[in-house]
Amino acid sequence: MHGKVSYCALTLLLILSMAGTRDARGACMLANPSFEIGDSGSNVFRGWNQFGVVGSTSQATHGSLAARVTGPNYGGWDVSAYWQSLDTAPGERWAASVRGWHTTTRPLTGQSKAILNIEWRDAANSLLSFESHTVADASTPPDEVQDFYVESGPAPSGTVTTHFLLAVLQAPGDPIPDVYYDEAVFDNLGPPTLDDRQWYDFPGGRTLSFSGMTWRVKGPGWYGPGPSLFCDDPGCVWVDGDGRLHMTIQNLGGSWYSTEVVPEEALGYGDYIFTTRGRLDDLDVHTVLGIFIWQYGACWDTDYLWWNPYNEIDIEFSRWGKLANEVGQFVAQPYDWYGNMSRFGATFSDGEVTSHAFRWLSDRVEFRSWRGGPLDEGLGDYIHTWTYTGPHIPRPEQPRVHINLWQFGGPPSTYQEVVFDEFTFVPEGGSAGIPTDIQVPEERSISVAWPNPFSPQTTISYSMRKGGRVELFVIDVLGRRVRTLASGFVQAGEHDVVWNGRDDSGEQVAPGVYLYRLSTEDVVETRKLVFLK
Repeated sequence: MHGKVSYCALTLLLILSMAGTRDARGACMLANPSFEIGDSGSNVFRGWNQFGVVGSTSQATHGSLAARVTGPNYGGWDVSAYWQSLDTAPGERWAASVRGWHTTTRPLTGQSKAILNIEWRDAANSLLSFESHTVADASTPPDEVQDFYVESGPAPSGTVTTHFLLAVLQAPGDPIPDVYYDEAVFDNLGPPTLDDRQWYDFPGGRTLSFSGMTWRVKGPGWYGPGPSLFCDDPGCVWVDGDGRLHMTIQNLGGSWYSTEVVPEEALGYGDYIFTTRGRLDDLDVHTVLGIFIWQYGACWDTDYLWWNPYNEIDIEFSRWGKLANEVGQFVAQPYDWYGNMSRFGATFSDGEVTSHAFRWLSDRVEFRSWRGGPLDEGLGDYIHTWTYTGPHIPRPEQPRVHINLWQFGGPPSTYQEVVFDEFTFVPEGGSAGIPTDIQVPEERSISVAWPNPFSPQTTISYSMRKGGRVELFVIDVLGRRVRTLASGFVQAGEHDVVWNGRDDSGEQVAPGVYLYRLSTEDVVETRKLVFLK
């Protein structure tokens, strides 16, 4: 075969390549869509079928692993792929997206392509028809991630399942290419849409305004977690005249009601800071305060929980039915996966202000609790910290913040109330207390560090409106210079400097609070850094 591969030839390739592959059963959502969890059997990734030459790579856009698909080099028009099967019906349409790229070491050349295929199959698993879409080809710059998105046409008559394939098509005579895939999404366009599904538990339609955002109130009715009976009445959950959010569990007419609120906007990567007031250690043993992100999926199935399908991470305060239990925990779901939970004890005083946060990034989640408000974070104030880098980091789809106060293993013995002073969100790359749209005067410069707190390194960014001499250095709280990061003449423009937590002699510094100081001809600025363990 020469020239462009034909529809019939590619159809035959797919039928032959997938003959005898395991697990053609459909599901309601992609499993392990960011390729984080390996398979204990013959396949590379759990949840994914495969054929041809496939593997993994640490060059991931999310988490620590991505899929590698390699041209099989059999001498003809050859295909390697990862694929999954999902349930569908005639007329249904699907949205497919993935991040894909090829490499300078084994680039796509000639007529070879990275392709995303959507197949329609009948009850006998016979191919009815398919769509093939090019994610990358020889004209695509290597090592440049492509954010690919496509919406399918309607499934034809007789369709029972759809197959989602991420593949490499290698043309005859072309060198062997490598293509990497990460962050796959394959959603039924409905109705109902995935957006619609986010609000099934909020039939009452009540909203409230808290910390500059509009929040929907859950209920009324029986819903998870628990399940609990949720109240959306202003007497159950409200914002007072000082702008504080009040969450309660209370007995109304002989029934105990829980409460939950969710902002209408999905915020994405960044730092989520929740500031509370009062004794979180004094909650009833059957009360759970949940602070988390969560995304309602296309369905609920406990068989899917192994890969965190609902994009959940949690800060929780509860004794979980036993007074002897520690009150706090940071969690990546599933909670019972080894290494996915960090529990801690804590005591609080009446009216005490404390903050509890998770910085959600593509490769880690940085959990922290400290005494004080959002701007009071520092090592001396910490109650507990934990950085999670395991396989269940939420994907940037549409998980939203949830705050709930709910009943575990029965109702509490008395009325329960938790007060939130504020919720602060700092987008990825921002800094709490430093406006991201700050205007820098002509003669001045401004310095920002991200992330902060940090481990193992942080980037300090500064802008020079005109060229001049600059000194940028790190000092400890006693004023002793620890590390010189820049010294000399700097051109006008934007500049980034990385500090890796080491001093001028190359030794790792102790965890704690440090200051970084930027000195120019016109201004001296000093700001705080927190280096975590």
